[in-house]
Amino acid sequence: MLRFKQYLTERAPAWTESLSTMLFDLPRVGLKDVKIPLSSPIFKRIWPDSVRSKVFHLTDYDGVSRLKKMQGGKKSISAFYNMSEDRIEYGIQTEGGYVVELEADVLVAAPDDIASAPDKTGRRWITVSTLMNAPTDYPAGLGGKAKLKGMEKDISGMLVDIITKYSDMKPLSNINKAWAFLGSSVGGKALSLVIKDYIDGMEKIMKKYSKKLGLLFTDYTKKRTLKVDPDSGDLPDWDELVVNNFKIVNVHVSEVYADDFRGDDAIDMNGLPFTAWDSNARLMNYISKTVQKIKI
Repeated sequence: MLRFKQYLTERAPAWTESLSTMLFDLPRVGLKDVKIPLSSPIFKRIWPDSVRSKVFHLTDYDGVSRLKKMQGGKKSISAFYNMSEDRIEYGIQTEGGYVVELEADVLVAAPDDIASAPDKTGRRWITVSTLMNAPTDYPAGLGGKAKLKGMEKDISGMLVDIITKYSDMKPLSNINKAWAFLGSSVGGKALSLVIKDYIDGMEKIMKKYSKKLGLLFTDYTKKRTLKVDPDSGDLPDWDELVVNNFKIVNVHVSEVYADDFRGDDAIDMNGLPFTAWDSNARLMNYISKTVQKIKI
């Protein structure tokens, strides 16, 4: 087993979807890679009044079946208001081709990809850098730096409290390396307690900044318009929403797969309503008009 001083020169473990490793992996910019939970129970306690909105989710045929089983649940997924036409066909995390129209609770909405990442339980997370960066920064973010002064300091203090509670590492001259080492050096029940303290501590910090944080998380649901990158002059390929407690309204099949759902040999959509489009441009026009009509 590595001693802490030896660990300072070692590379942190690679990211996985396991929460027990995700929380302790700070590979790029240290404390700015600390994870913030987008947890439905936490959000309900801090912000009891959910933002309900019509949204869209891009997936493949198998993904439609999985979504059907997830309806009304606490597990969150990524969704969008706006997306480029080529992404509809090629997909993002899946092969694409199927746009699912949903009514959902919106946890977070941003005018760009915020790279939210799920753990194995279905809870999604974003990094501190995503929270603080402006939407046009790389990587894109929510623009909270000026609005959430002191939050990073509070997070750093929380990590120090947990590290000193569960280890004898002193002095803590490098908090992010000490935090990563803690994750690799404890296990079993102790690791579970560390994770619990982390989630509880993060909830307290989120509650402290609840007013400004809540506005930051949901303000884009009122705007729903992509922002041009001032440097490149380009629009992002899509915006990102993190949603849960959703209900499927309709499944929109893009032009490439539309013929599979017509005629005597038509494929079944698992009992869900669907529309097979003969033109992706018309599908995009429908999405755009639907988004414009949304009232929050």
